[in-house]
Amino acid sequence: MKKLSALSALVSPRVVLGVGLLFLVTLFGGTGCGSVGLTYSLTGLSILPKANSTCVSPGATAQFKAYGSYTEGGHTTKIEDISNQVSWSASLPELATLTSSGLATAATDYIGLTPIVATTQGEFGNLTASSSLEVSDSCVSSGSSVVPAVSTLHLVPASHNLAVGDTLEPLAVSAAGTTALTPVLSRSVTWTSNSPGVASVDANGMIRGVGPGDATITASRTLAPGEAVSATETVHVQ
Repeated sequence: MKKLSALSALVSPRVVLGVGLLFLVTLFGGTGCGSVGLTYSLTGLSILPKANSTCVSPGATAQFKAYGSYTEGGHTTKIEDISNQVSWSASLPELATLTSSGLATAATDYIGLTPIVATTQGEFGNLTASSSLEVSDSCVSSGSSVVPAVSTLHLVPASHNLAVGDTLEPLAVSAAGTTALTPVLSRSVTWTSNSPGVASVDANGMIRGVGPGDATITASRTLAPGEAVSATETVHVQ
């Protein structure tokens, strides 16, 4: 087993060098909300699983997903799975290869850590989002697939800016012990806001900007008696 060392500093399975998720979100102005003639624009991009949360054994696979934020002035921001519409790459291709749908396959002869990058054309130029993949003999895998670490619930996007009165419909995503990341129906989780005077959230997960400030939106789900998972999203209202 060779350890990748000459091509980049991102080679040690012990060093945390993931560049994290990058959210590029631009909001439109505008009023009114008719259904005729709406043209939603792609203005943000994010990746799951998050950086530094995916570790696989050599030769194993891990599924990454890309999510786009679509906005239209005066209307609800929507999140969609666009994994098949982005370009995928590993900064260290010696460590992993990716398919057009974001499925990463780890190398069999190197170990280390590589950023995983998704890019696409947005309304105002190129959008880029990053996560990371660690390849190590010490990773815990099930068969040939990665076992998600720690949390099994995620919110997309993890952070968002809203104007007072604007709304956002985030996407709750679960990982259930396989490479698959599966959308969770909004009614399958419980939504709460730690500051309803800043951002409110209804039972279906619709977030609305109420007043200036920051609020944390939490989605929680009980998997079994005594076993609960949750995920949070930070909303900045201006």
